Amino acid sequence: MVLAPWPSVTTLALILGLVGSVRSFTHDAQHPLRPDLPAINDHPSYPPRVDYAALYHDDGTTPPPDRMVLHPLHISGPEQERVSLTFFADGYVAEEEGKFVADAQALTDDIVSPGGAMGHVSRLLNIYAVFVPSNTSGVGTYDKSLPGAAFGLYRPGPELRGVYVRHHKRARAACRYWREEVKEGGCDQPILLGNDPLYGGLGGEFTVITASALNGPLVLRHELGHSLIPVGEEYEGGFAYFGANSDKVAHVGDLKWKSFLTLPEDVRVEDAKVPSQEYPWYNLTEGPYNITFQSSNSALKPVVSHGSNESPYPTALLRLSLSSIPQPGHINLTLNSRHIDLSAAFPKSWVGSKDRRWVEVPLENGLPAGENVVDVRLTQEGAEEQEGEGGKMITSLEIMEYGREGRFNESLGFIGAFPTYSMDGRVTLRPTNEECLMRKVNHPTFCPVCAAALEQSLLGKIERKNKNQGAKQEP
Repeated sequence: MVLAPWPSVTTLALILGLVGSVRSFTHDAQHPLRPDLPAINDHPSYPPRVDYAALYHDDGTTPPPDRMVLHPLHISGPEQERVSLTFFADGYVAEEEGKFVADAQALTDDIVSPGGAMGHVSRLLNIYAVFVPSNTSGVGTYDKSLPGAAFGLYRPGPELRGVYVRHHKRARAACRYWREEVKEGGCDQPILLGNDPLYGGLGGEFTVITASALNGPLVLRHELGHSLIPVGEEYEGGFAYFGANSDKVAHVGDLKWKSFLTLPEDVRVEDAKVPSQEYPWYNLTEGPYNITFQSSNSALKPVVSHGSNESPYPTALLRLSLSSIPQPGHINLTLNSRHIDLSAAFPKSWVGSKDRRWVEVPLENGLPAGENVVDVRLTQEGAEEQEGEGGKMITSLEIMEYGREGRFNESLGFIGAFPTYSMDGRVTLRPTNEECLMRKVNHPTFCPVCAAALEQSLLGKIERKNKNQGAKQEP
């Protein structure tokens, strides 16, 4: 079995065409304004984040694109008293201006609707769409931008993952134009919207998303969370854990979010383990994919309760992501040779789509002690289905195990101290189990802690905006 490795940060430096010592563009490369953060932040499952301004010198002389057209989408008040999010078109030809505006409006409605991720702060936001015509429709692949693309968005390969910016100086100039050079519109956070129907994106200086009806809103919410709050990750396997939603285990008695705790008088680190986490990016047309791992139940003796043995971790969750698998019957997933029905994990709105999808399977009886085997392979029907962009991929697979009652609280709405395991084994704490889009990309809203931090951050941005404007007007 040959695995398709996900790009390392060093590989990302090469993908981005950086010149000079590659060593300077590893995790140790620092953002000039945030020395605690790297300029390139990569994770094998989600879109990377790149701060182009920290990697490339820009003297500010690059002109903005010609023929830009402004379309207001959500205006809540005067520009000076709001934070402006601005969509810029890439890969939309002149005849697709209407499509671009409709795509941007749908994304706007998703985040600022009353139940949306930013509905509670919609009064602080102005949102615009700026159409910039491209000569070719779509987004580039295999490290090549399409000819005449406004900002040169491209995928480094066929996989449905990162989408990068070739003409980042032009994108920066476009945002600067609407922020500083004209009286209409604004641009505090640029969002580059690629005309592509499938998953992909980028975080950092530019929020890059695609027009995927299923995944575009998911990527937008998550990456804006990083850009606007800012906070780090909540999912396992990363390395950037910081901000309002992250704290050290040693601080469990005095957490950053102590005012939000459901049981402030009884705070503990919830007992959850991650015995396996894999990011194979493996094309199942090459053959089956399988992993073998030890259950966390193997390390502890069962608890005797009322005459029966109870596993220390009686329940578990299997989470995986797939691409180009449109039907649940196209793959056969087994755990210890037992078939797992995925029908319930394929929402009706997603059935038939070859976009990247997120699958969760509760394991109500947990995992047996000892060795466990997960096997994923195409069925005959799946093998015969025409392959979509990026291949019939299993892109990630992880197993979580949860402690028994009294050691793990899975109640909806519960805010406590949940462990998160980094790529190097360090443990940090987060406020909720699975109820925040910063952890679970397909969750529709922020947790209360992140939601409050977002509001506070936006108010701070507006205050600084007013101070800067006042300083410019002083004689």
